[in-house]
Amino acid sequence: MYHIIVNPIAGRGKTLSKVPFLTRFFDVQNIPYEVLVTESAMDAFDKAKAVCASGSDGIIGIGGDGTIQEIVAGMSDGHDFSSGSIPVPLGIFPGGSGNDFVMTLAGGKKKALARYKKAKAEESARDFFEAVVKNRTITSDLITVGGMAYLNIGNIGLDARVVRNAIAYKQRFGRYAYVAAVYKSIARHTNMPLTIEIDGVVKEGEYTLVAVCNGQYYGGGLHITPQARLDDGKITVCLVKAMSRAKTMVIFPSLMIGRHDRLKAVSFHECEDVRITLKKGVECISLDGNLHEVKNGSGYTEEEKRFLSPYQLQGAEVGELHFQVKPGAINIFL
Repeated sequence: MYHIIVNPIAGRGKTLSKVPFLTRFFDVQNIPYEVLVTESAMDAFDKAKAVCASGSDGIIGIGGDGTIQEIVAGMSDGHDFSSGSIPVPLGIFPGGSGNDFVMTLAGGKKKALARYKKAKAEESARDFFEAVVKNRTITSDLITVGGMAYLNIGNIGLDARVVRNAIAYKQRFGRYAYVAAVYKSIARHTNMPLTIEIDGVVKEGEYTLVAVCNGQYYGGGLHITPQARLDDGKITVCLVKAMSRAKTMVIFPSLMIGRHDRLKAVSFHECEDVRITLKKGVECISLDGNLHEVKNGSGYTEEEKRFLSPYQLQGAEVGELHFQVKPGAINIFL
């Protein structure tokens, strides 16, 4: 049996309308499936974990990057990666506002947008269904931090603050919510005092943002790490050293056209292990769009926490984040 996990509030509340496009193909061929609709934050995590424990022919996520991150985290929770990949394969039928991971999966932003555009909903569902029933998969790495796995990108700093502000704009602007939130975030921008250890090499200083990547895209199609590969057993880190508010106006337009690698403040690093320590203050880290508090001292107010995941990352309560790559961890229908 296949298990379809649907987040009904992703994609501005339109994900449930995508379900029949896919399930009709299962019905025609009498292939058993169960639709599981999430009801709260981290419910996709719990449902995916339970499905893996009981067994499944595959978990199919219908939602955005945040929904898929919760599913992947649930699938990997308690799994012994030294024994091999997670035994249950994952299918991603995108229905969120950004759908950034499938851009890497499809071979680029244009290809992903063409493949999943609204006018081709039935054709997209048919192609996806064929990949599932033929067990056509690729193997991808995962990254873990603080006891939680993610598939695409973990980021802290200015871009994570943009994600926090973008949540309020998603209903209005959809996948452009990230861009709409940029200017508000820049107006309040401060750099972060960090200690960063990359495969044992320590860097200290102030940073505007740090992105710890498996995939290439985030923020609705910003091409942060074009060199990242899903199956190379490596983490790709993008560091942006301290920038003034005026100069941060350059980073996002540069990301949109893929020219940020020409900025002196930007550097890239391939590695297997990353440790980040926030020396003081409070930030949020975005794991594929899901926000978690990271603090060294006082944290967010209860009002500010309403946008955060209820899951507490290990070490984050004292400002410490430890990222590790898990090579070949998951098989994805493609």
